[in-house]
Amino acid sequence: MLMRQQAAGFEDLRGADVSATVPISERLLNELVQESLPRALPVRDLSVAPQAGDRFVVRGRLGSSSLLPRLKLTVLIDRQPDLPSSAALVLKLEMGALMALAGPALRFLDALPPGIHVDGDRIHVDIAKLLERRGLSQYLGFIQRLEVHTTDGAVVAMIRGGVPR
Repeated sequence: MLMRQQAAGFEDLRGADVSATVPISERLLNELVQESLPRALPVRDLSVAPQAGDRFVVRGRLGSSSLLPRLKLTVLIDRQPDLPSSAALVLKLEMGALMALAGPALRFLDALPPGIHVDGDRIHVDIAKLLERRGLSQYLGFIQRLEVHTTDGAVVAMIRGGVPR
């Protein structure tokens, strides 16, 4: 029945309005990150830790040498998606004095999965492309608002959507 409704654009559910707050644990977030990373990415032991205040701490090691220190980046949510015109979540690398020196070490950011790209100190996450890679792009049209926030240990997605009349 659900498949028939989906194929018909949920016509029997016209006017439905749904709001959801979806917490995504740090563990689940890191499982999703690991599944999405290209095998050729020269980073290992990558972990993402959500922190309160719309920020993440990203840790990992570059290359295969255990002699290199762990890299630690702080990333802030800079801009929310503006649906339906833009499904991009924009993150900002917090750049300290040491980060400016680490520029060449950050070249691994050029090998991020499709749908994620870096432009200077901004990381653009194209939610539409990420959903497409997972075979879920048909659902984006039902989402009218999406906000992503963080608390200590979780990402919180606030979603408002529905089926138009």
